[in-house]
Amino acid sequence: MDKKIPCNIIVGTEAFSLSAANELEEEIVRKSAKLINEKMQHYQQKNGIKSTQRLLALAALDFVMSNLKFDLQHTDLQESVFDKVVELEKMIDHITTEFQ
Repeated sequence: MDKKIPCNIIVGTEAFSLSAANELEEEIVRKSAKLINEKMQHYQQKNGIKSTQRLLALAALDFVMSNLKFDLQHTDLQESVFDKVVELEKMIDHITTEFQ
């Protein structure tokens, strides 16, 4: 039976009691909360925003934008790799037909 790991975190001004499936997931949850809080602190210091709700919204927007940019870069990289694989397959086919 899998034992859940308790994971108590604070995001902004809200406390959360979560359960992580394993140590890796627990570490990811804790790092995620830390990054959100750091991003909120950055926007608070940079823009003087006091509203926790606004700070959370900006942090969420920032992370989602980063995620979407990463997804686009990942897709572009996948397409580039696929194109190179197709190119290599054509070269291999050409070479193998020459030696048959």
